[in-house]
Amino acid sequence: MIKMIATDMDGTFLKDNRMFNQPRFQKLLTQMNQAEIHFVAASGNQLIHLKETFADIKGEVTYVAENGAVIAVNDQIIQSEVIPSELWKKAINWVMSEPAFAEVHVILSGKNGAYTELKSDSTRFGESSYFYSKFNSVTDLMTVSDDIYKVDLTWEDEDVRAKEKLFNETFSGKLRATSSGLGGLDVILPHVHKAYALKQLQKEWQVSPAETLTFGDSGNDIEMLRMAKYGYAMKNAAPEVLTIAPFVTKWDNNDEGVLNTIAEYIDDKG
Repeated sequence: MIKMIATDMDGTFLKDNRMFNQPRFQKLLTQMNQAEIHFVAASGNQLIHLKETFADIKGEVTYVAENGAVIAVNDQIIQSEVIPSELWKKAINWVMSEPAFAEVHVILSGKNGAYTELKSDSTRFGESSYFYSKFNSVTDLMTVSDDIYKVDLTWEDEDVRAKEKLFNETFSGKLRATSSGLGGLDVILPHVHKAYALKQLQKEWQVSPAETLTFGDSGNDIEMLRMAKYGYAMKNAAPEVLTIAPFVTKWDNNDEGVLNTIAEYIDDKG
């Protein structure tokens, strides 16, 4: 019997237009809550942004934000993993001076908001503001005093595999970069990922991997697809994700692959 369902958001739960079938999900969530199945939105996005996504939904939704750095249950943050300021500052200084990282856009995602040196009237700022609530343009990132959970590195070029490898070789054991699936890298503490947070919830709720269903499409979903007996890569997932996932959905994110699969499990397997 499934007792916990966790899903990535962009490219997985959400359609490419960043929407989802709210009436259908509301019905499924009500069924999940009645059956005491925990639903978890697990994303690289901010907690504030995730809550806004489900603002019109009634029922229990648990949030794993910032790729596992923040866990919120019943609107209360029960765990957070803050990057030491000297460490994220060192990383940014290196990124800004590394030729292979030329033309990088840097965003700091913190407890009270997100911060960038992008001008607030720039196109890139506008595009990024979808993912970050309380998005602030600052003159110098080094002056930010917030608790930082994640450093977001993005480029216009979508292939970031070489950059990911170089960053992880340079900061091995201190920080870890993982593909966000959006032409960017999410930088967090090395022990933090979505599965790390989900394991905390499994322990809290006494749920086993055999009772866990997960969905994802990008590199930052790999750990949580591996940790669940029913780990589903989306039909539209990145090649490296399709390779490792125990299962693949019959439908992509635009055809409600997550909702369709959840419905199958609730109806057929309870």
